[in-house]
Amino acid sequence: MMKDAANGTNQDNKAEQRAMSRRKAIAAIGAGTVAAAGLAAILPKGIAFGQTVAGAVYGDGEACCGAPYVTIAELRSDTAPTAPDGLYYVTDAGREGEFAYDANDASSTDDGGTIFISVSGKRYKRLAGRWPASVYNVKWFGAKGDNTADDSAAFQAAINKAQEQYAVDKTGGTVYVPPGRYRVTGLTVRRPYVTIKGEGHGSSILMNYHNSAPVLDIQRDDSTTISLHDFELRDVMIKNNVNRLAGDRPLVTAKLLVSSRFTNVVFRNSNAFEGGSGYNGSGLKILNGFELAFTSCTFSHFLKGYAVDMPCDSLNIGNYHFLDCLWMYCVHGLLLGRGSKSMANSTLLSNPKFVAWQGGNYVKECKVKYAQTTVASSPAANQVTLTNASGFESGQVVLVGSEDRLTPALISAVSGSTLTLDRSVTVQNGDTVLQGTVAVVSGWCAQEVRINVGHFEGCDVGLLASNHLGLITIDGVHAGNSSNIVVIDDQVQYLSLQNSRVFASDPNHLWPDWFTVVRITKLDSHDNIILLDNNMIEGGSAYVSYAGREVYNQTSYQPKVRFQSRQAGAVYTGNFPQTFSGSVTIGGSWSGPHLIMGTYHLWVDGSGALRLKNGAPTGDLDGSPV
Repeated sequence: MMKDAANGTNQDNKAEQRAMSRRKAIAAIGAGTVAAAGLAAILPKGIAFGQTVAGAVYGDGEACCGAPYVTIAELRSDTAPTAPDGLYYVTDAGREGEFAYDANDASSTDDGGTIFISVSGKRYKRLAGRWPASVYNVKWFGAKGDNTADDSAAFQAAINKAQEQYAVDKTGGTVYVPPGRYRVTGLTVRRPYVTIKGEGHGSSILMNYHNSAPVLDIQRDDSTTISLHDFELRDVMIKNNVNRLAGDRPLVTAKLLVSSRFTNVVFRNSNAFEGGSGYNGSGLKILNGFELAFTSCTFSHFLKGYAVDMPCDSLNIGNYHFLDCLWMYCVHGLLLGRGSKSMANSTLLSNPKFVAWQGGNYVKECKVKYAQTTVASSPAANQVTLTNASGFESGQVVLVGSEDRLTPALISAVSGSTLTLDRSVTVQNGDTVLQGTVAVVSGWCAQEVRINVGHFEGCDVGLLASNHLGLITIDGVHAGNSSNIVVIDDQVQYLSLQNSRVFASDPNHLWPDWFTVVRITKLDSHDNIILLDNNMIEGGSAYVSYAGREVYNQTSYQPKVRFQSRQAGAVYTGNFPQTFSGSVTIGGSWSGPHLIMGTYHLWVDGSGALRLKNGAPTGDLDGSPV
């Protein structure tokens, strides 16, 4: 008993010594300096990130240290008790923490989170404790995170604090988002070195209920052309909960964003499974970005607009890296380079995963125009005149309108350069129009797009190259039930598809007329090289041999095409020179895939004999034995 009592007395003495040492340190440093530097240097080790000083040093009572518990209202109204050492512990929910009275400061403003000013002009400043001095918790500024209160002002106040230090010493700060659902919109970042960090995309969620304004806008002052660098968004979800107005209205916008990162971020649109009323809207739009990294990000349910839109109208932009990212149920998962004077540099997609809603089901007669689908049209017009209408056919479904507002229409007639449209096309459950486009490269010139070890599932088009490109390299990709892996809609200097598996299962036999690995719809010269090396093209259980076209050229130009180390059978259609090496199988029945050379058809009949006919055969024996 005596030993226990002695131990208790020793512990009390040590606690009092710690408290006295702290008071002496505060007195020596000065309250103003303490408020700026925090207590990290004089606190015991092992205090967790974000743990309060009072809880870590003194416990939960005030008797051991004499720091009174007060509310923010008491500090501001000068009704708080007088503390001998000028220290107070604020107890407001979510805004707890130690504050010190700074008698030397008469100019700071009340920011609602780290500095409070009383009616008599006293400044009370938050002590950082074991929080890094440049971290600002949005709850300090009054954010609730209950998906009811508007937390925009609190978030912006925290962002403003993180930006303030840049004007002092060119550093910035971190906005910390604890677990919760925060209703926010109209947030702006206007200085470099700002990080917005949560506790994971399933815990820290920014909820949008505005039908037009962005949740977050990142750029320097509106009137400047200076870039904003070293921004980071990580471990949060940005979720749209309303049907956005039609038009170019992404959830997050940025301009001239340089050397910045998005890590473990989910951009999610409203969806029917969670009671969302519609799908209008885009996810992320970055104009003229450079050296941007996206790691473990997800973009889902953007069925109208773009999940990731990176337009450009100047030189020296690009160098984008997407690592382990997922695009799910997006009509345009990734749009690169649209703009009249753009030149996008390298884009690398490492282990991307693209999953479409329901690839392969279309509005009318399984006919969809995969490229050249954006045509100028007013919403009510039933006729559209194009500069070049070649490739458009009656019975095709096209998307008409502006880039940011496309609607399906059926071509009922083609006369010269004029398309007559039937706008009564409606999308039924299970139908899609150009659904699940992985990436659209539409800039004036994109130097390089590289996809490594990717996965396409149920996509109408994997990569749509709709303008001049230098190099496309696709390596180690699995494409399952996707109608076109690559569509070339303009000049491509070099395309390489290698070490990949393309698989299609079509029990209803709907795909043979339009399933291709590479579909060429537009070229402006013969100077194109397409290499398909060491790939396996399979038709699945529905076919004896592959029933689609591996490469289909719809143009009069003749790109240079090479197939090497082929697996399984295939059909090559179009006007281009071909070279083959390795194991290549071409052939089939008269009504299935077979070799066509000019007007001559070569196939294997039911008895195994080879037959040849000048002109399309009408039966198994309609041809001469070879």
